[in-house]
Amino acid sequence: MAKQQRVRPLALAYARVSTLDQAENGVSLDAQEAILRDHAKHQGWDIEVLREEGKSAKSLKGRPVLLDALTRLDAGGADILLAVRLDRLSRSLIDFAGLYERSDKKGWSIVLPASAIDTSASAGPAGKFSAQIQAAAAELERGLISVRTREALAQRKAEGKRLGRTVSEDFLLTYQRVLHMHANRMTMNAIARTLNAEGVTTAKGKTWHPSTVRAIITSETAKRLAV
Repeated sequence: MAKQQRVRPLALAYARVSTLDQAENGVSLDAQEAILRDHAKHQGWDIEVLREEGKSAKSLKGRPVLLDALTRLDAGGADILLAVRLDRLSRSLIDFAGLYERSDKKGWSIVLPASAIDTSASAGPAGKFSAQIQAAAAELERGLISVRTREALAQRKAEGKRLGRTVSEDFLLTYQRVLHMHANRMTMNAIARTLNAEGVTTAKGKTWHPSTVRAIITSETAKRLAV
């Protein structure tokens, strides 16, 4: 759809709180909205405030308000996705990298005042550079995981140890993430719940159970993939 003609840019101002307590009290949402309205006024933008209550930023999935905003932006129904700072949109650099690439391709901007990110044309190159740094950090993270995996495999092969099953390339990041979550003392139940809530499936495209998580953690393959 062609970008709609507007006299002034329209910013979709996204405010989010994660806990039910915050959602019920609304204090944090009100504080975010005040900041966003002030920034839009200063920039001369029209604004539409979108609130999402009781939602985590671990993943873009499971947040219908944000997903609807992204659909509208892609379709040309607004020009700017505005949030106070990066963690209001996502705590995953990989997710943010995807958002940045999406906005660049579809022709809308991301503005996060407290994170010094502003990809709108009026901001000049500095804000866009900050966004590119965040996206590059996500790419580096992916690359480091791949390098660590190859090095661990080579070491265990040199030691003549059993290597376990081969993990497919498209499932490798999820496999690594399960190991990281377990290393950070998350229970198998919590890991399964988190992945299911984010819509992440197992290698066979199924939902997660504690037994599925246990199979990964205790496998011979995990010994060479653990970091």
